[in-house]
Amino acid sequence: MAWEMPGLLGKPFTVDCHAHLFPQHWYVESTPRSVIDLDALFAQQDEAGVNLTVFGNNWIRHPRDLDPLRVVQEYNAFAAELTSRYPQRLLGLASTIPFGGDPFNRELERAICEYGLRGVMINTSVNGEYLDSRRADDFWELVTRLDIPVFLHPPRETIGNERMEIFRLPEMVGRPFDTTLTLARLILTGVLERHPTLKLVCAHMGGAIALLPGRLNFGYELRHDHTFGPWEPDVLSKPPSEYISQLYLDTMGFHMPAVMCAVATVGVDHVVFGSDHPPVHLPLKRSVAVVESLPLSHADKQKILGLNAARLLRLL
Repeated sequence: MAWEMPGLLGKPFTVDCHAHLFPQHWYVESTPRSVIDLDALFAQQDEAGVNLTVFGNNWIRHPRDLDPLRVVQEYNAFAAELTSRYPQRLLGLASTIPFGGDPFNRELERAICEYGLRGVMINTSVNGEYLDSRRADDFWELVTRLDIPVFLHPPRETIGNERMEIFRLPEMVGRPFDTTLTLARLILTGVLERHPTLKLVCAHMGGAIALLPGRLNFGYELRHDHTFGPWEPDVLSKPPSEYISQLYLDTMGFHMPAVMCAVATVGVDHVVFGSDHPPVHLPLKRSVAVVESLPLSHADKQKILGLNAARLLRLL
């Protein structure tokens, strides 16, 4: 379909890059109703001035009795159908498991090439296997060839899950740090070195990755000093911080200084608006207000709120 970009006509265009919607038949009583309530979402969009919500499968709530490939197939069909039905409101991302091999890669290519989906959402780890696994090599080759953005979202159970039995700590702490770990591994093992055109969009501001450029760099600088321990394989052609600057980070976190840290680390052109709504049913306008309150120019805020995502998703 032909997209009309209000931002090009002098009006704001806001794209929420981080949301989750699910098929009605996946719904169970323990699931937040917001993931199936489109009327409520559209009302929130109107109140907050959000034009488009980008949604995907975070693998946190899905039918446990379904084969994973069937989960992917059902979700891709659902994402395509919802995008087609509400093209000015919703944009669905494909779902896959990057370690699934040929059946999952074929289904992903079908979702992009036949359904017309514009990106894919994957977990930062799957059952403790992280995205630098060599079993994901074919996935990275595929998304590089298709030239689509890959949205990284942490899974239900994360690093340190065994020590996070209280206060929903896997959600509050575990998920951002699962993202941090997978990004560090992707950088240090050379995945971004091998695929310099990858467009990785990272949930929750990329966890703590924006705090780590200097720390990863001093490790790299001292990599030949074995009194600090082994550094292998040594596969990088430049300091780790330069790969961090390739990443896109969303704004989800409700903390303006953290968003400014993301802007300072990857640049304003690599920060995109994200709310995690649904399922996080805090008012969508609160997430928009975080960006609107940043000590940045109006033009830079418009980049974060919509233009950066529109370019990533080829809506321009």
